Amino acid sequence: MRRRWWPRSLGAISITTLAVAGTTLGAVPVGAGEFTPDLSKAAAQLERRVRHDDLDGGVLLAGRDGTWSGTSVGITARTVMPIASASKWLTAAVVMSLVDEGRLTLDTPVADVLPGFGGDKAAVTVRHLLSHTSGLTADACVYSGSGTTAACAERLAAGPAPSGRPGRRFVYSGVGYEVAGRIVEVLTGRSFEAAFEDRIAHPLGMERTAFDVTVGGDRVDHPVPSASATSTADDYMRFLAMLASDGVARTGPAAGRRVLTAASVAAIEDDQVRGVDTSADPAVQTTGIPTYGLGVWRDVVSPDDAIRVVSGNGAFGFYPWIDRRPASAGNFGVVAVADLVHGSGYAVPRSQKNARTAWNEAARVFGPPTPTATAG
Repeated sequence: MRRRWWPRSLGAISITTLAVAGTTLGAVPVGAGEFTPDLSKAAAQLERRVRHDDLDGGVLLAGRDGTWSGTSVGITARTVMPIASASKWLTAAVVMSLVDEGRLTLDTPVADVLPGFGGDKAAVTVRHLLSHTSGLTADACVYSGSGTTAACAERLAAGPAPSGRPGRRFVYSGVGYEVAGRIVEVLTGRSFEAAFEDRIAHPLGMERTAFDVTVGGDRVDHPVPSASATSTADDYMRFLAMLASDGVARTGPAAGRRVLTAASVAAIEDDQVRGVDTSADPAVQTTGIPTYGLGVWRDVVSPDDAIRVVSGNGAFGFYPWIDRRPASAGNFGVVAVADLVHGSGYAVPRSQKNARTAWNEAARVFGPPTPTATAG
């Protein structure tokens, strides 16, 4: 029996076409009709997957310039679902907003903000936290859902020495993001959830996205910066639209204004594990992607390691992406499913295949890129 992740059964599966205009209409559905024929292969893949894997539903969206459209199966673009590790992209953006304000740099030692990380942890930097290269040992407190971010960070500070020299080994986990979340709290004087809302969610109009609210609406005391966010396909497209425009918001109260600098968006997508052998890591083996940025996988790169397609995929199959290829730069989209049954080793590659079909079809549908909007 499938495991439900929203309060009530949705009944029979059906295909619904969505048209979304994020710039002028706040990214709400504005009508229904035939789905863009050129994206039919990706849409058909999603429908077959939902039926074959006995999922409750799924959504596929693709867009450019703050506008997107897509198809849904059984659910809608506003259905709240767990996004697992797609949370990391959101957290990285919160941290980079502090970099933009000059409150820290990626190479700031963690101990400069959290003195408990001195001694044998003195070489760990913010960059190491967000690129899974800190060497910090994971602890059960990271995923407990109880306690506080502060208490967990203190426990990690008092824990074992790093497993190796920071920056030399890639170990995909939530531990670095827990510490990064505490840094956010100390520098902003706000809880991690409140800082996320202030800096990312509210400016972009992501009204259904939170780290401390479950799909059923219950609140947790201790959000997990690496994995606990719940969101919707439509909300996440608002975030992607901002990043695809090099940090300029395309939706919400901040539309037309800069949320992140272009340099911070580029840093998120840059190869942060260059020279590190990542091949033994289980997450790398699942995704088949050997390079990582800050909270994101670098799905496609050029021969000289420049980013071409970047994603923030999660264990349950939530798979957002941005296309930076010269012929289709600025496209973005998401495959939104919540496969709570089959495991990440199955769900992630399935969504990856669907996403790749979508971004290649979208490249043909949208044609050559348009100039990126700028804002001060």
